[in-house]
Amino acid sequence: MKKSMLLLAAFAVTMLVFSLYRGIPTSAQEEVDISVLIETADTPEDHLKIAEYYEEQAVTMEKKATLHESMAKAYKGTKFTGMTSHCEKLVKEFQASAGQYKAMAAEHRKMAREMQGQKSPEPQ
Repeated sequence: MKKSMLLLAAFAVTMLVFSLYRGIPTSAQEEVDISVLIETADTPEDHLKIAEYYEEQAVTMEKKATLHESMAKAYKGTKFTGMTSHCEKLVKEFQASAGQYKAMAAEHRKMAREMQGQKSPEPQ
């Protein structure tokens, strides 16, 4: 009975986290749009849009890490010990991905600043 209650609680927590997570859809069109923007970026505004995209992706990865962290805790102490280590591994991978997305966003913000600094006033 205790194990079934634990599994039911784990399921409830997972469903709650998934319901919160669904707010960030990623569509194939969005992926195509960002690819085109990356290929054609030539203004500071373009680089800021790319940075925003990467920041959103970082948030998504952090949410996935949080979800799997919750799932790992729910699996601890159950007969599904392999699932605990699986989720813990995913937590590390999602956290690493979030860090990489943040770094890419910072790089594009830097590019935007550099481009803004290169703009010189029009000759009079």
